[in-house]
Amino acid sequence: MEERIIDHEEGRKIRVTRTAAGGVHDAVEDGTEAAASEEEVLLDLPEEEYDEDLVGLTPTQLQQALEQREREAAQARAERDKLLAAGDAALAEKDNVQAETCYVQALTYDPECVAARRGIWIARTDNFSDVDIFLQRRYAENAADETPEVRQLIREQVGPRLEAERAACREELVPLLNRVTAAQEKRRGAFAENRRYYRFRALLLCVIALLLAAGAGVAASYIVQTRSALPVIFTAVFGALALVLLLSSLPFIRKWFLAAQYCRSNEKLSSTEEGRRVLELQERLECIRLVMDDATDD
Repeated sequence: MEERIIDHEEGRKIRVTRTAAGGVHDAVEDGTEAAASEEEVLLDLPEEEYDEDLVGLTPTQLQQALEQREREAAQARAERDKLLAAGDAALAEKDNVQAETCYVQALTYDPECVAARRGIWIARTDNFSDVDIFLQRRYAENAADETPEVRQLIREQVGPRLEAERAACREELVPLLNRVTAAQEKRRGAFAENRRYYRFRALLLCVIALLLAAGAGVAASYIVQTRSALPVIFTAVFGALALVLLLSSLPFIRKWFLAAQYCRSNEKLSSTEEGRRVLELQERLECIRLVMDDATDD
C-alpha cells in the first residue's frame, strides 16, 4: 500500500521508501525514522519547478517529468543561443533587418533574454545612431516596457540626445502654444457671433413660415363654410408666403450649420498648421517621457 503526503511548506523533498518485501511507498520528508529493514532514497524537488502538475506522480513519474523539463529547457537554450549567434553575425554584416528578426525569434525561446532584447534595439536603431525612432509612439512604448537592464542601456546610449530634443521641443512649444491659444480665442468670438446671426434668422424665418402655414390652414377651413372668395384668397396668399419664407430660410439654415462646424473645428488644434505643429511637439515630448522617465515620475 502506498501513502503520499504533500506538505506545502516542507514539500521540497520526497522520501522513497523501499520495503524489505520489495514494495515502495512515498512520504514527504518530515523527520520520522524509517524501519531498519527499509531502503530510503531522497529525491530533491527544486522549488522553482514545483507546481501542481507534479502533484500525485509516483517517484519514477516525477523523475521522468523533471528530466523531460530539463531536456526541453536545454533545447530551448540551444535554439536561443543559435539565434543569438545568427543575430550577432547579421549585425557584423550590417544586416540590421535580419539581425532584428533573429533576436525576436530568440525571445520566443527565452522571453527574458537580455542579450536578445539588447540586440533588437541595436539592430533597430543601427547601433543607436537613429534617435528619431524613439520619437514614434509605438517604439517609445516598447522601450518603456523593456527590462530595467535594456532601459538603462537605451538611456545611456541616447539619453543626452533625447534630453536635448526635449529641451528644444519645450523651447519651441511654449510660445507657439500661447500664440495658437490666443488666435483660437480670437476666432472663437467671431465664429460664435456668426453662428448666432444665422441661427436667429433661420429660426425667425421658419417660425413666420409656420405661422403663415397655420393661417393658410385656418383660412382653408372656411372655404366650405362660405360662398365668399376670401378664404380661397387668404389660403393661397398665406400658403405662398409660407413656402417662400421656408425656401428663404434654407440658406440661413445651411450657413448656421457651417458656422457651428467652424466653431467646433476652432476648438481642435489640428484645424491650423500651427496647431498641428503643437500636437506634433506634444507627441514628441510624450514619447521622450516614455523612454526617459520612470513610471513613477510625474
